[in-house]
Amino acid sequence: MSEDVLRLTRVVDASPAEVWGCLTRPDCFKSWWREHLEFEARQGGRFVEPWVDPTGRNRVTRAQVTAFHPPRGLVMVWADDDWSFDTVVSISIVPTAEGGSEVEVEHQGWHAAPVTMRGLLMDDHSQGWNQRLADLAEHAEAHIGKDKGKAH
Repeated sequence: MSEDVLRLTRVVDASPAEVWGCLTRPDCFKSWWREHLEFEARQGGRFVEPWVDPTGRNRVTRAQVTAFHPPRGLVMVWADDDWSFDTVVSISIVPTAEGGSEVEVEHQGWHAAPVTMRGLLMDDHSQGWNQRLADLAEHAEAHIGKDKGKAH
């Protein structure tokens, strides 16, 4: 982790197309991320996630999709409702030699965060992105595993 960039990767035992579907199809996305949010997986689409912080305060994370490259990845400008700055989240999906995918989340722009909050925000987002990647992998592998076992 550099001073300004979070970079997290996870290998998923599902093809890039299958992982892309779990990332961009609303029914699949909401089953591993959260039910109560909006995500328009398209160029110019938006992401809106209401949540409650540990103090009980209602918060909202918002993002705008600025680049959309099926099934390789997407880029979003990302911020919480009380931030005075934006960050950039890039999600890329690369095939592995074994037929799976390597999913990378790069979250940058933290240099714009207030110095007193930067470390805490980066730690919180590192933990959050690690959990989201684990949830995506678990869902994709369970879903794809069921489908691979079916006769077509």
